Amino acid sequence: MTLKEILTNYTKLYWKRSIMLLVGVLISAFGMTLLIKSGLGQSTVSGISYNIGYVTNIKTGTILALINYLCFIGQVILLKRSFKVIQVFQLLITTIFSSTVNLFMYDFKLISELQVDNYIINLIILIIGIVFMSYGVSLMMVADLIFLPFEGFCNVLSVKLKMQFGTLRRYVDILLVVISVVLIYVFNIPNTSVREGTIIYTFLFGTLLNIFMKAIKNYNEDKETE
Repeated sequence: MTLKEILTNYTKLYWKRSIMLLVGVLISAFGMTLLIKSGLGQSTVSGISYNIGYVTNIKTGTILALINYLCFIGQVILLKRSFKVIQVFQLLITTIFSSTVNLFMYDFKLISELQVDNYIINLIILIIGIVFMSYGVSLMMVADLIFLPFEGFCNVLSVKLKMQFGTLRRYVDILLVVISVVLIYVFNIPNTSVREGTIIYTFLFGTLLNIFMKAIKNYNEDKETE
């Protein structure tokens, strides 16, 4: 294989992974929007951000940003010299993700005006949202280019602890729910963050990550061997 062919193949692979990353961000943002619109609970990260914000009188978005910054710093500390400079763009990906959620929530009428009073339908919306979120995050993880800070930190931990990413993510989600519940009862916080949807998310999200990531990797390997 010539140098030109090697560079051509590398460029094709890079663009393929970039497209996977972008599609993953869009799909997961759409899933997050459906999760919020279901009204049956928040994700574990947004939930704990709300509760910490309530206790400290700091805006939820600010706490969420701080968590992302801490996760980014955690990756740098754990990886040390193995940290890839390209991961600095995690902060840009976070901005794109947040902006896309806002777009769906407030500007995309089909979603922004979605209001359902039927509990069963809201439950279905919740589950569909979790499926979209897990598939989107799976695309980002398999692309292995740039991660969202929280996912990136969990990915580093999963590698260090030699665990499947989805399994470790499920344990982290459980821990965040426990912390949220403790904060709710200790500080008498009105519970709008930990509901049945949060519990379903906690146990379903990580499991779906393992399933989707394996399926996507197998699909990519089959395509490469054709």
